[in-house]
Amino acid sequence: MSLTELIGNTRVKATLTSYLRNERVPSSLIFTGSDPYHQLLFALNFAKAVLCLNKINDACDRCRYCLAIDRGLFPDVQVLEPDGQFYRKNQLDELIAGACQRPLRAEKRFFIMKDAQRLNENSANSFLKTLEEPLPTNVFILLTANLAQILPTIQSRCQILKFLPLSNQEVKLELQSRGVDPEKARLLAFFNADDMEDVAAVDWQELEEKRQAMLSILDCLIRQSQVEDILLDLYDRSRSRESFIAYFREMVNLISVLLRDIMVLMVDAENGTLINSDYKEKLMELAALTNIEKIFFLIRKMEYLLRDIQRNLNARVLILEFINSYTPTAVFPPQGARHG
Repeated sequence: MSLTELIGNTRVKATLTSYLRNERVPSSLIFTGSDPYHQLLFALNFAKAVLCLNKINDACDRCRYCLAIDRGLFPDVQVLEPDGQFYRKNQLDELIAGACQRPLRAEKRFFIMKDAQRLNENSANSFLKTLEEPLPTNVFILLTANLAQILPTIQSRCQILKFLPLSNQEVKLELQSRGVDPEKARLLAFFNADDMEDVAAVDWQELEEKRQAMLSILDCLIRQSQVEDILLDLYDRSRSRESFIAYFREMVNLISVLLRDIMVLMVDAENGTLINSDYKEKLMELAALTNIEKIFFLIRKMEYLLRDIQRNLNARVLILEFINSYTPTAVFPPQGARHG
């Protein structure tokens, strides 16, 4: 894939293209944003465009340099990542030693550092001199999800390019370009748009099972059926806070989307655009059992719950807030209660 073919972040793409067109590639760059996968994709394709043998201000994707970079086999494009929680001293020593040498094959050498915020202060300071006195053949690209954790002295020596999250439509197009079925790509994009690496790793069957499970929970809550079973299941899950919070967040997110679809059906059943279009018949049944004021209230309540998760509220409080949104008389089970 060439630089111009990359999806999203058109401003970043335009900036990188101007560097190529003007033949003024900065010696050090910081790519910052919430999607590290997309930053790496841009960094690698920018390196390809700079080093491409055909000199077309982009990657040709056919020359031996482009093909070698795509395979991760080009000696003058190195991708580094932390060894554990931080970059280790020996990693920085090797990087600094390599930066003192001329490229092995190309006219420039690229050093791409993933999770650059994991440079601790000592490592960052030893790396700083390399940035201050770069060889004209070196290009450093630091990737980070948290610019504030990069030392100001390093930031001041780099061109900083800020990446925006991909829209759902852009994620969908990215997935389709990889051969994912359009309908699956649409759903995967909607539920997992934050990080393309996470989206690419999603198990479609697992997502489908989760959607069906959340539809079943919502069906029970709206019909006021088996509510105690749902309450007890959440209570059992809350024994491990970390796994519970991950489950609870995903549950509230998925149910919020189902509620949104029910509201769409209430407003315009014929022309409304559904996220879960394959569940339309079932959602129509649920829409007939409630009213638009209640659905609007529930959507807002789910938004508040997602906010409350961020505030680290007690798991019991979160569970009761969730259940009481649908069944105001619900009470928490006794301390010794067990599911089943």
